[in-house]
Amino acid sequence: MVYIWEFEFFEEDGGYCAVPCGDFGYGATCGDDLEEAVEYAADFLKMAVEDMLMRGEEPPTMQFGHDPEHGGRIIAVAVECSLDDIPAMTASEAARELGVSTARVAQLVKAGLLESWKEGNNRMVSVASVEARKAEAPKAGRPISGSAA
Repeated sequence: MVYIWEFEFFEEDGGYCAVPCGDFGYGATCGDDLEEAVEYAADFLKMAVEDMLMRGEEPPTMQFGHDPEHGGRIIAVAVECSLDDIPAMTASEAARELGVSTARVAQLVKAGLLESWKEGNNRMVSVASVEARKAEAPKAGRPISGSAA
């Protein structure tokens, strides 16, 4: 599906900021020049929409015709994305990859440490969140409490 959102682009501190218009609920991004700021705004929009889709939320409906609030110009940015575009694996595959049980994967999902969504009967986990978890290389077992350290 194609998602379109208006951003205000304005110069600030020698670069360009891109702020989503309206009630988007996310922050902003910046680039060294306008072209880079537009590219980053597209990346920003894609990641935000993917995040909403993974959480089972429908992205807000865009209202067009915003006026600049920061003295910049309004540019509509469009991205195409769906859950099918997100590299993913099943929860059991994620468990094998992380060397943990599927119950532990469920705990990590519930704690927000792994990104996941349901596809039919399968719990899908994003490859990026599994790779990020592996890069953190958490130690096995419970952390040492302050009094025992």
